[in-house]
Amino acid sequence: MMTARLLDADIALYVAEHYQLEGELTRLPGYCDLNLLMKTAGGQQYIVKVAGDGDAPVYLDLQSQAMNHLAGCGLSVPQVLSDTQGRTLGEIADSAGALFPIRVLNYLPGQFYADLPEGQAFPELWQHLGAFMGLLDKGLSDFRHPGLNRYLDWDLAFGLEVCRDKLDALEGDRRKLVEGFLLQYQTQVKPFLSKLPAGPIHNDANDYNLLVDDLTNPTRISGLIDFGDMCFSQLVNELAIACAYAVLDQPDPVAVIRAVTKGYQSQRPLNEDELKALPYLICLRFCVSVCNSAHAIRQTPDNEYLLISASPVWQALAQFKLLDLAVIGQILTGECLGVNHSGRSKAALMASRQSHFSPTLSLSYNEPLKIVRGLGAYLFDEQGRDYLDMVNNVCHVGHCHPKVVAAAQQQMATLNTNTRYLHDNLVSYGERLLGYFPDKLAVCFLVNSGSEANELAFRLARCASKSRELLVVDGAYHGNTNACVDASPYKFDGPGGEGAAAHIHKVMLPDPYRGPYAGYGPKTGSQYAADIKRVLADLSWQDKKPGAYICESVQGVAGQIVMPQGYLTSVYEQVRAAGGVCIADEVQIGFGRVGEAMWGFETQGVVPDIVTLGKPIGNGHPMAAVITTRKVADAFVTGMEYFNTFGGNPVSCAIGQAVLEVIEEQQLQAHARRTGDYLQSKLKEMAHEFELIGDVRGLGLFIGVELVTDSHRKTPATAQTKLLIEHFKTQRILLSSEGPFNNILKIKPPMVFGQPEADRFLDTLRSGLRGLGQ
Repeated sequence: MMTARLLDADIALYVAEHYQLEGELTRLPGYCDLNLLMKTAGGQQYIVKVAGDGDAPVYLDLQSQAMNHLAGCGLSVPQVLSDTQGRTLGEIADSAGALFPIRVLNYLPGQFYADLPEGQAFPELWQHLGAFMGLLDKGLSDFRHPGLNRYLDWDLAFGLEVCRDKLDALEGDRRKLVEGFLLQYQTQVKPFLSKLPAGPIHNDANDYNLLVDDLTNPTRISGLIDFGDMCFSQLVNELAIACAYAVLDQPDPVAVIRAVTKGYQSQRPLNEDELKALPYLICLRFCVSVCNSAHAIRQTPDNEYLLISASPVWQALAQFKLLDLAVIGQILTGECLGVNHSGRSKAALMASRQSHFSPTLSLSYNEPLKIVRGLGAYLFDEQGRDYLDMVNNVCHVGHCHPKVVAAAQQQMATLNTNTRYLHDNLVSYGERLLGYFPDKLAVCFLVNSGSEANELAFRLARCASKSRELLVVDGAYHGNTNACVDASPYKFDGPGGEGAAAHIHKVMLPDPYRGPYAGYGPKTGSQYAADIKRVLADLSWQDKKPGAYICESVQGVAGQIVMPQGYLTSVYEQVRAAGGVCIADEVQIGFGRVGEAMWGFETQGVVPDIVTLGKPIGNGHPMAAVITTRKVADAFVTGMEYFNTFGGNPVSCAIGQAVLEVIEEQQLQAHARRTGDYLQSKLKEMAHEFELIGDVRGLGLFIGVELVTDSHRKTPATAQTKLLIEHFKTQRILLSSEGPFNNILKIKPPMVFGQPEADRFLDTLRSGLRGLGQ
């Protein structure tokens, strides 16, 4: 710094001449300013500050005016002395004639907060810290100065942009960690940031700017120094920064945040939006800190201090990754405002459903749950209790994945229209999606649901084959439109069904456990595939040919059934030889869920003529797709336009693109294989312990556990399955049953479900089976 050329003797002479003060000077640590402690012969102490390079007088005057403004608020902050000419800011020259701003402040006694013992709890001090900062912001509410309106890298209002600009300085897991928090902030706070109350803030209540009354038994903040980062920003940012430093090296950061917030609330009441935003802003401060530090290290790689000072912040980020920020916000709003997040009671909601909705709209569990939020592999009820979700294969990359939410928000705020206009999103997404398929499958249609995708697939097949005769697998389900219900034995042979329509032809379900042919080898596959000959012969006898054969690549509602090897190869050959088209329904199990492949049909070594996609494609957003060959697509060109109002809109395409990026970035396909293999191996071990487990089957994170009361007769354990599902609910794990006898536990969680969740499930299953007397 240029101030290094200043001699202590020259500074002492200046202070004596302009302030009539004499004493011994001792240099103090400082980041930009040259700070000196002056002790007079009478025992009085002062701080002499010489500003460093680039400090504009307007910002120095801002600090002085703010500190003196707060004199009447009962807060211990430095006061700036006036010199003999009444000025609070003077100039001192070095030996070369360069001028530097100089100020003299009164000295605040106390010990640095940073010197407190690590890891110890100081609830009284934390609460006083919050009250101190709340009173400070309250005192500054009527303070105005032209220097407040400035850009600072440390202003959290610009935190997202600052971090994005400096992310390149981070690498590997650390970059991913920061990106995750930035996405949460972007989706949960950024959209309403401008609505939060704003005003002048200190903006830097760090542990070296805060003074405490005692290091052994601290109870009060005795002072606050360094107003150099003052700005006009969201007031809650003040609290977020204070909390961020207070939680460092603390084992229970939520307890710290609650105490500091309670204190702040006592002096400057917070609104609900501020309290909900606070946990995200605390983490944003951490991110700004590590990004600024990493950027500075790149410029000065030998600066070990930067590495050391960043270490506790990285530890805090790792700590907060394990916390649910939204739940912390709910806790704070409940404690500070008494806000009830539960909304209407469950009884009131059920009564309204019964009055205004069809009774066909079913609910899960004897005592239905009210679910208000989701995150990753978990759902949360109105009381904030977490439930491990093991049945939702729609939120494929995890509930409310921040990258997917951000993509939706950004595009929704820009444009959402139909496909009659050119737009990059449609083309980019179509190209990327088709890149996951064999070259033969080269044409994409975007629609809104799996049912609509299958409906369109039937139309395409009919145009290509010139026949409406449809071959379906017994027990299958393909959607809720008329054509899809007609194609679903699960529906037309079930309660309220009217049996198969004349153009629907059922073929045997290739069930290696409960069917007539056992095992997963090629021989079993050929035996089940032989049933196709029966249907094709019957059609030939009627002078008809098959229009299409549709099959889920892994059977879903029929019982999470993995087909034996070679089954689809043989079936496809026979159907195509007879003039039909082959449709693979990947609505439930596509996008890497099977682990060993992106698409279930790949596990059978076939290439369909048409593939239908849905559910996981948009992570809960209503979108779906049909992928087909050029030949089939050309046959659909009959002169009748195909148009879909919402299919392929820019928002849906942005969401779909984000889902694909997350699958790749988080390597979720490989993760599904590892976790699924682990889970199946442990379940099969458990089957030796509990006779109720008749069969364990599946691919990746699409698993079925069939429960039977007699392993030889394979008697369905329907009642026991229902009891187990209720037991899982009491342990906050969500499961449901599948299969014609509802005796199969279906496991198809979000793809972020990992080994810790698998172990929790296994422990609960074991306790549940023991409770059934197993």
